[in-house]
Amino acid sequence: MKEKVIRSSKESNILEIHHSDSIINAYYDMSAPLQLTFSYSSGLHEDDYYNIVSASPDKDYFYASRIVSDFHRFNDRPLHQHSFFELLIVLKGSIMQKLEDKEYLYPAGTCCLVNQNIFHIEKYIGEAQLLFIGLSVNFIRELLESHKTAYFQKEETACNNSIFQFMDANIQSGDGKNYLDFLPAYQNRKNIEELRKLSDALIHSMMFPRFGSTYIIKGVICELFQYLDTKQFYHISKVKLHSSSDQLLFSRIGHLMEETDGRMSRSDLESALCYSGNYMNTIVNKYAGMNLHDYGLTFKLKKAASLLADTDKSISAIETQLGFTNRTHFYKMFRKKYGVTPGEYRSQQITSA
Repeated sequence: MKEKVIRSSKESNILEIHHSDSIINAYYDMSAPLQLTFSYSSGLHEDDYYNIVSASPDKDYFYASRIVSDFHRFNDRPLHQHSFFELLIVLKGSIMQKLEDKEYLYPAGTCCLVNQNIFHIEKYIGEAQLLFIGLSVNFIRELLESHKTAYFQKEETACNNSIFQFMDANIQSGDGKNYLDFLPAYQNRKNIEELRKLSDALIHSMMFPRFGSTYIIKGVICELFQYLDTKQFYHISKVKLHSSSDQLLFSRIGHLMEETDGRMSRSDLESALCYSGNYMNTIVNKYAGMNLHDYGLTFKLKKAASLLADTDKSISAIETQLGFTNRTHFYKMFRKKYGVTPGEYRSQQITSA
């Protein structure tokens, strides 16, 4: 194993690791307000390597680069826990995120925010680029308080951001094991581009600090939170640790089906979630009691009912919009779901209005 470590002239213990030799778990304590760690894995073969760069604004930033060839040993590291929140952003490739006793696949564009109580570790399964953002409790408190001196009224809505709400609730309670899962919206084709732009801005401000960098970093963090909390860009699932790992996948499938009004094909889901159609079919059957096709149909029919009630679009136009190619089939499925034909449903809505 080759290892090269470069440090700044001042040996600052920004991230202190306790019980690093434990085969059970380790504990990471951060003395800085926040820390960025960018890591790159070139693959899992004998000649592949792993590089890491870390930076913090605490007096003297820390920089390290490591080249590791023994990935089996590296991937067998013990689980660890933080004294801070950590946001994982997958910028390239896919990784397996192990959260205590369960493993979850995180492809490029997905993110995960864990609280201080969860033991976890990321496992590389091939080439990947990751950004970890460590956020101290005091740093989050500063951001939550900043709206009181904000210049613009829109900034006062920061406390409505679900990411801030999640962290504030965890700070207040101090217990519980939960995390936020971020899945790119199917229509969000530029998620990697936007995540890279924000990540680059953070890394540049941290590695090359200048007058005003503190405000830039706080602003970019808020911009990142706002982006991830915008429904047309991302779907957020709040997951309690001891829920089944299958429930997270079912939640992801549901988010995408709802976004596309049930028009996601099996191959589209396979591409978006990196799981086989057969496996996802099994998960949907487990939780919804139906196959993927019929599960998607329930979202189509729900949207059809909404369009019949809230718009003056013709039934024919609604059929076309939702991808029904057979009117008889559409009427049959709609009657089975709502007990009346589409025309009768619309008349009922008009009468009750």
